[in-house]
Amino acid sequence: MLALAAALARLLSLSLPAAQRGGEIGLGIGLAVYAVAASRVSRHDWMGGDLAVIGRGLILGVIAALMVGLAAGHFDRLDVVTVLLFTAVQLSAPPRARAWAVLAATVLVDGAFAAVWLHWLQSDVPTLLFAIAFMTALQLIVIAQAKAAGASAESDKLRNSAHAATAERVGTAIDVLGVTRAVLETSRESYPMVTHAAVLLYDAVADRLRPLSLYLGPDGVGTLDADNLDFTLAPGEGLAGRIFSASRPMLWPTAYDVHMAQSNLGEQVREQVLELRRGVPLCAIGAPLIIEDEVIGVYVLTSHRQELVWGEEEIPVVSALAGEAARAIERARRYERELDQAHLDSITGLANHRQLTRTLDQEVARARRRTTPLGVVFCDLDRFKAVNDTYGHAAGDRVLTILAQVFHDLLRREDSAARYGGDEFVCVLPGADDVEASAVGLRISTSFEVRVREDAELTRAGVTISCGVAIFPDDADDVDGLLQHADAAMRRVKAGHRAGMAEGWRAR
Repeated sequence: MLALAAALARLLSLSLPAAQRGGEIGLGIGLAVYAVAASRVSRHDWMGGDLAVIGRGLILGVIAALMVGLAAGHFDRLDVVTVLLFTAVQLSAPPRARAWAVLAATVLVDGAFAAVWLHWLQSDVPTLLFAIAFMTALQLIVIAQAKAAGASAESDKLRNSAHAATAERVGTAIDVLGVTRAVLETSRESYPMVTHAAVLLYDAVADRLRPLSLYLGPDGVGTLDADNLDFTLAPGEGLAGRIFSASRPMLWPTAYDVHMAQSNLGEQVREQVLELRRGVPLCAIGAPLIIEDEVIGVYVLTSHRQELVWGEEEIPVVSALAGEAARAIERARRYERELDQAHLDSITGLANHRQLTRTLDQEVARARRRTTPLGVVFCDLDRFKAVNDTYGHAAGDRVLTILAQVFHDLLRREDSAARYGGDEFVCVLPGADDVEASAVGLRISTSFEVRVREDAELTRAGVTISCGVAIFPDDADDVDGLLQHADAAMRRVKAGHRAGMAEGWRAR
């Protein structure tokens, strides 16, 4: 519109014959009427429609042609001005209009330009074809740039929206699983084509990536343990491992790309992943969870529905989700550490009664779900009160710390120990049957008594330990029943110790 107004102003400055003055005035009025009408209706949705795009191109093309016709013979280098004028008309088509409407408007404008070029300018056809090619190429460049800018703006909008939604949801989550659920639900809303998503955290001790128990599937957020799938990945292994090793977001747009990235998965892990996802991923994207330049885990999304679900423009969005998830998980971890500290015995550093109850609830539920045994060893110190009365409470505390160190040295990583009461302790042994749990009880008893005898201050204290065993589900199928059975077994062992029965601790 501005180009046409500038051309009209230049046309009015020309010394035209009196017979053409009426045409100049008519063009000026027509252009003014069109400008006012266009500004009034530009806010309506239908102005962006296909017919409106074509009509606008036709009207502006006719106005430009009439201007050139009036100026013909009265303006030097009119051919250059004509090319610039019609180029401006072509570029007036909305970049986001549908391709066929833009093509139709372009054909109309090019037709008007060709008519003007051949009739009034009487120029040659090769130059006309070159001019049309130049105008079309410039239009394509502008449209491509506009679409790229639009895609970038849409990506920024999606990233900000996803970031805000995730921040709002994780703000109310106080534990890692709550944060994970919020992130996975946001993933589903942000990307309707996603079929699976997961968060894996890095275990520095094992040097493995461990998936959290919640994952996103086709039916929503589910529990990993429900399918009895418990796998880990080494750095560099599979999609998550590659993201972790690279410490940057990664994109696999096609099924071939995903297949190649997963080609180094172990057979067992491959079978478990296929069972979990129940199909072949056709597209995947992911980003590392980074806190203070340290990668603490990985966030991965896959789609089984189609390829090219995500492009390069989506990487900033996924990175923003991963960044928010990392910060929220770190907050939740800190909170859980503080909570665990509150649930630890101040003398031994072992879990207290409340934490033991929570652990037993979780392990019994897991053992019931997996149909595996669970061992419980109930320990009670013999002559502990006499130690306190004879040697003082400092010596009693030393006995407790020696026993805590025995638990630390003898129990497996997946086992746990807690101070149940004053001189009572409970060990929880996932997957342990009667033979294994009894062996643990024997090792605890033997190691503790050896260490006490070797201690210069306690060598004559005569403190020993009695251990009783209970097995889920053979002895009981709930937490209270297991503790009661193990406690009863421990009391029989204690009675055997008093009667001088060295093997009495084996009673169940």
